[in-house]
Amino acid sequence: MDFKDKVVLITGASSGIGQRLAIDLAARGATVVGCGRSLERLQETANELKRYSSSSTVHVCDVSSPQQVKETVEKVVSQFGKIDILINNAGFGLYQSFADIPLDAIESMVRTNFLGAVYCAKEVLPSMIARRSGHIINISSVAGKIGTPYMAAYCSTKFALIGLSESLYHELRPHGIHVSVICPGPVRTKMHLLFDRMTLGAPEFLILKTEDVSRVVIRMIEKERFQAIIPSWLAAVCFFKALAPNLFRVVSYHLLRSPLLQKIRRTP
Repeated sequence: MDFKDKVVLITGASSGIGQRLAIDLAARGATVVGCGRSLERLQETANELKRYSSSSTVHVCDVSSPQQVKETVEKVVSQFGKIDILINNAGFGLYQSFADIPLDAIESMVRTNFLGAVYCAKEVLPSMIARRSGHIINISSVAGKIGTPYMAAYCSTKFALIGLSESLYHELRPHGIHVSVICPGPVRTKMHLLFDRMTLGAPEFLILKTEDVSRVVIRMIEKERFQAIIPSWLAAVCFFKALAPNLFRVVSYHLLRSPLLQKIRRTP
């Protein structure tokens, strides 16, 4: 696919998957606008983008604020005339029991991980519908397919993103707008490293690189695929859950609960 005339808006572009996607799409010729809450953290992304695309830029935007999202989208459309592709990537997670996690932390997670995607989609859709062209990609997680202990709030936001994506797929397809959702397993990002310190952690060979996720997202855009679950072994696990949900729940309970509890008891 030729990305030369494409304008791509990416949230959470200051690090991790969002940063990698911004750089890779700029290298493919796209005009990339990367968003994040901190200009200082976005600077590294901005420097990399300029290596490939002089028109690419970054904007400070907290996606949990509908007003900031509105202002950012208006700036991008005013500067470039359109937004062809929106990648909703901004998000964070906390590893804590649902009984203990503060309510304001849950609300913050919902506003960033889920409502942030809602705000962005709502703002870009009018111009996409008017042009009968566009693509929205939501970065969910395998945690949006499989609920895991001590991640109830995070899993809820990722489950919600999948539901949003599926509904929008049906609503927007008649308007010529494509919707995709990707569900990666553990990815080597700062958030994953935090989880790793607090849990048993996934074996090294099972952890995805941000390049792996970026490659699949770009392929989904090119082929207009709706959903991808990576790596393939986790796609097989999700397939097993869909076929035998009750059996899966029993098996996963015994596989996940005891080791996690033992680890938590050992964690200071």
